[in-house]
Amino acid sequence: MKRENTILLDIDIDFDEAINEWKKNKNVLKCGMYSYKKGKQNCCYINNENNKKCRKKHIIGSNYCENHY
Repeated sequence: MKRENTILLDIDIDFDEAINEWKKNKNVLKCGMYSYKKGKQNCCYINNENNKKCRKKHIIGSNYCENHY
């Protein structure tokens, strides 16, 4: 099988840098698990059924909690 018009790309991914960037907004939990870091304000999601705001803390860099992110 002959392939024509194939382009080979040189991809260089620094996985050490990638994991450090990924961990910036996470808390380390037990057993290799992570959770998002939370801010001090509550989530901005409002449930339309009962017109109540979500009481969970929002994720840093977002207006929403883990459930509504």
